Amino acid sequence: MRLISLILCTIFMLCGCGSDETSTPIEQTPPNYFPDAVGSTWVYRNADGHEWTREIIDGHNTEEPDYQRFTYTESGADDETDYLKADTFRVTQDRVFLVIGENIDRYIQNELPVLVQDEFAGLELDIALEATSHPDFVFFQFPLSPNVEWEAFNTKINGSLVLQNLVLLQIPIEAQISIKGKVIAESPIETPAGRFDSAYQIAYALEFTHTLFPEAEVLRQHQTIWFAPHVGIVKIENENGVTALISYTFP
Repeated sequence: MRLISLILCTIFMLCGCGSDETSTPIEQTPPNYFPDAVGSTWVYRNADGHEWTREIIDGHNTEEPDYQRFTYTESGADDETDYLKADTFRVTQDRVFLVIGENIDRYIQNELPVLVQDEFAGLELDIALEATSHPDFVFFQFPLSPNVEWEAFNTKINGSLVLQNLVLLQIPIEAQISIKGKVIAESPIETPAGRFDSAYQIAYALEFTHTLFPEAEVLRQHQTIWFAPHVGIVKIENENGVTALISYTFP
């Protein structure tokens, strides 16, 4: 019966080719590269063999109705500075945002004091830091297209350190964290979760610039993520190795 309907539809279209009426083009819905239904679950395995799970647990928060929440299992690895492990996210018509303020705070509190301590080995230090802004991290934006670049995150940190509890020996500290995203290419990819004929590869470049003396020091990190349509993140690659999707479940 379906075949007959298709044949009749084709005949109707051919017979109407000589008319003056113009057919209305059908708009195609773009693929969803970030499924956000409550109950969606992704299981990943990193380079050390540790597995961790990301799940959307309860939809929109009552306090922030535009945001949704993730929950994670223990990964068994040190991932406190991983800005991808956001607890909250937001999806709009053209962008996906991750709330990474707490992750960045941990990064600042863990990394910057260590760098300062290296410069003043053996001295007693009192370090105070304050970030001027914590905007949302622009994970990616629609439509995805190769070579598109955007500023994903940018925040500044001001602070000071006091040497040997002497206020007169107070030195200002400035730092800035910047993350930029760029769509590299679209290509097939295969993971333990299966083969995906089309996946967008997005590269993120993080720059951590801090100024303790006149000379600024820049630390850089790179991370590449592959997104498959209607699945989401299927592969992550950074300095620690490769993390791959091994299974996923949608409601």
